[in-house]
Amino acid sequence: MRKGQTLLIAGLMVILFSVTGWSQQDAGCTENKCHADMGTKQFVHGPVGAKICTICHTEVQGKKHQFEYTTDKEELCFACHEEKRDMMLEDYLHTPVADGNCVGCHDPHQADYRFQLKGNASELCFTCHKKDQFMQEFVHGPVGVGDCNVCHNPHSSSNEMQLVSSPDKICYNCHIEQSDIPTKRHIHEPAKEKCTTCHDPHSDKAKFLLPNDPPELCYGCHDDFEEYSNAAFQHDPVVNGKCTNCHNPHASDNPRMFAVPQEELCFSCHEELSSYVSENSHKHGPVKQGDCNACHDPHGSENYKILRKYFPEEFYMPYETENYAICFDCHNSTIALDAKTMTLTDFRDGDINLHNLHVNKEVKGRSCKACHQAHATNQDKHIRESVPFGSMNWELPIKFTKLDDGGSCVVGCHAPKEYHR
Repeated sequence: MRKGQTLLIAGLMVILFSVTGWSQQDAGCTENKCHADMGTKQFVHGPVGAKICTICHTEVQGKKHQFEYTTDKEELCFACHEEKRDMMLEDYLHTPVADGNCVGCHDPHQADYRFQLKGNASELCFTCHKKDQFMQEFVHGPVGVGDCNVCHNPHSSSNEMQLVSSPDKICYNCHIEQSDIPTKRHIHEPAKEKCTTCHDPHSDKAKFLLPNDPPELCYGCHDDFEEYSNAAFQHDPVVNGKCTNCHNPHASDNPRMFAVPQEELCFSCHEELSSYVSENSHKHGPVKQGDCNACHDPHGSENYKILRKYFPEEFYMPYETENYAICFDCHNSTIALDAKTMTLTDFRDGDINLHNLHVNKEVKGRSCKACHQAHATNQDKHIRESVPFGSMNWELPIKFTKLDDGGSCVVGCHAPKEYHR
């Protein structure tokens, strides 16, 4: 204990137990008209309740009814509240504490509020902090119930803003369901930095304490994605601004912050396709790998079916290699160019290129999808089981049988045929 403190406390004890001391002077403070209401409120400071005014006040010599503190005011508080002294050692002090101004928040005599606060918790804070920034449309729970101390220590802390926990952990005190974010394989950069990059900890104009709703919020960083809002073909979640339908905004164990594995995610909306794929044994490579993004841009595209590259909607059209750009991203782009070949394709009768025969026509070149199903089938070579035809939407059956040196095709387009390499 400091020497000054010892002397102070000894002096107070002398005053307290003096026969002629407080009984005449201190009691008179409340019994006379000057301070008659002192000690009448719900929460009364101990010395006031005991009518020992001279613990804190001493009369100025030679000046009638003028008083001064018995010691420096913050030291005066610590003389009794010794356990609070260490708060001055913290890195971040509340301004009144740093200024030694305990009475900025606490009434040293009496109050209507616990701890002799000069107002209820939030209203007291608003005497210094501008209220409007805490009262926007969506308000954080602790702010809404006026309990700032859930997050902030009102005196001091080792954390910035006098937070009761470090900025990277404080939110998890309540939001336990998000506490596994640091353990995920893929963490959104704002979440990795701090939650307040996107969420205002007090109040904001959008749901979840966000400054804007998605997608505007997302465009703040991902400005290159805003162009998708004008794409000719758009994915419904993008049109509706529902980025979080597909992406977890905090963290995920899946690439691209997908909420679930990509295939499962796509099939959660495309249920009919999900059933179709599961019922068919021969799956296209990207489908088998669960990589829908290999062919489709999930945000938007200038191409039909939000394909990453061009593929014609039409069933018949003059052949150009560029018309099948999406297919030729993986498959040999010269497969249909030569009428005769021994190397370009296995779909040949001797040296007659049957891909060229079917596709490479000036007027009625058939689309790849005339014979192949892009997702899955129950036939080899992804041959579809029927082909759409005519304005009546007929389905012409296809029965393909793979042979050791070729195959046979029974189809509604022509008589049954075989080919042998």
